[in-house]
Amino acid sequence: MIIAVANEKGGSGKTTLSVNLAIQFSMDKKEVLLLDTDPQRSSEAFCNVRTNENKELSFHCLSKIGDSLAKEVKSLESKYDIIIIDTGGRDSKEMRLALTIADIVLIPLIPSQYDIMVLSKMNEIYEQARVFNEKSKAYIIVTKASPNPFLQKKVDNLKTYIKEQKLENLSLMDSVIYEREAYRNAVEYGMGITEFCNESDKAYTDFMSLYKEIHNNMKWFKINHNVLC
Repeated sequence: MIIAVANEKGGSGKTTLSVNLAIQFSMDKKEVLLLDTDPQRSSEAFCNVRTNENKELSFHCLSKIGDSLAKEVKSLESKYDIIIIDTGGRDSKEMRLALTIADIVLIPLIPSQYDIMVLSKMNEIYEQARVFNEKSKAYIIVTKASPNPFLQKKVDNLKTYIKEQKLENLSLMDSVIYEREAYRNAVEYGMGITEFCNESDKAYTDFMSLYKEIHNNMKWFKINHNVLC
């Protein structure tokens, strides 16, 4: 299965989501490839930190940019249970190519007015890609939300706005990833959030809620499209 983590808006938490998914899937005994298609190579940098910290790199990590991206990913698909494509924070050919081959597209979205304003552009890009990949499913994930209960209204307003837009092929996930210091601390040690935190920590429970929701959506996709892996 191919998962693309994409948003043309930078700073939405794509790499954080990508590396944590790669770690968690590998902890669940899946053969995982994390493919970094961002010229900044943030995912690759994380993998290097993990290696330098003597942490087991339980998934494969590669960097790839260029016109042959889609062809090369498809050639690798049979070797892995899951391929996660971390795209750059801009409208790039790599992001567009990833959308044409992904089974599932995850779109991290910060609950800020500017990020909401550019969502329509991301939806447009996705719809263009679906011409070549009609079976794909896309999900919006609210990320970097303030844990301050007085600011919860921003998250609620974002969810309401997305539902009101009636985006035909974009679904909103129930789980929310909140802005927590634990994510930044975990990166310093090359660790995933579930490796770094205790099970009772809020960052741990936030992420595992999302992971389980993604996992359920993957099961739905496999059943409806006869995917064997």
